Amino acid sequence: MTARILAAILALLLTACSGSPPDEGPPPDRHLEQTNLAGTRALALNQTAEAIKQYRAALTLAYERDDAAAIGDVGYNLAVAQLRAGSAADAARTVRETRAELDRRRKPPPAELVLVQAAAAYRLGAADEALAAAQEVLARSPLDRETASRAWYIRGAVLADRGDAQGLAQALAAIPPSAQPDQEGDRLELSGRAALLAGASDRAARELEQAADQRRLALDYRGMARALALAGEAVLRQGRSADAAVLFLRAGRSALLQGDVATGRTLLDRADQLARQSGASDVRAEIERVKKAASSTPKP
Repeated sequence: MTARILAAILALLLTACSGSPPDEGPPPDRHLEQTNLAGTRALALNQTAEAIKQYRAALTLAYERDDAAAIGDVGYNLAVAQLRAGSAADAARTVRETRAELDRRRKPPPAELVLVQAAAAYRLGAADEALAAAQEVLARSPLDRETASRAWYIRGAVLADRGDAQGLAQALAAIPPSAQPDQEGDRLELSGRAALLAGASDRAARELEQAADQRRLALDYRGMARALALAGEAVLRQGRSADAAVLFLRAGRSALLQGDVATGRTLLDRADQLARQSGASDVRAEIERVKKAASSTPKP
């Protein structure tokens, strides 16, 4: 997977500087490695279509090599790229196929692969499956901190949807503050949602907008749009319909430009309704412009 590839590159560089000849071991499949690395580079640049193309090719090479470890690693990479592209159904299918292959070999799936299963299930509205997969990850030992934190986030998000303040608090307590924008975005989003459940809409709006900022830094634009929409809900509870309209506009515009037409239009319609109520004519004009531009854009 991506972290392992980068760690391997670093290890090779350090070995080259050590002055002693490395133990080369069995020869690697350079074509497989290079294709997988090409996908990782594309994903780092948020070029999800190219990343998916390269990872698909690498996964074919992994099956050709009949390498269980490579199938698990590249299957994970492909599912992550599909999630980043907004194709949760494709990601779920990739995880199912990869897990089935590992099951046939009586190999346990990597915890990170199960985590992608949880994330895809959550996006598809399969809350019970998302909870079960997140719990499967958390039951692993040892478990690295980043993977554990992400599993707790998914668990917390499901429980927040269900209004389970106690379960949400438990998940939030398991995610420490972090300098990593994706993990900090998780923590701030759950904290903002906990504030919403507690009726502290002021704090909720502040933390959810901060979560959106962290999602942006992590290049997680879908997560950013979700956080902005949640912030809009918090602001609306304060009676600030004009400000809420702006937040829903920002969320809907981003979602629409990402290709998530259904979510984008729903959020823009919400923004338009609030803009009408508050007399925000400039917001309504921008909504109309965005919808018109989207409808006139030729389909790929």
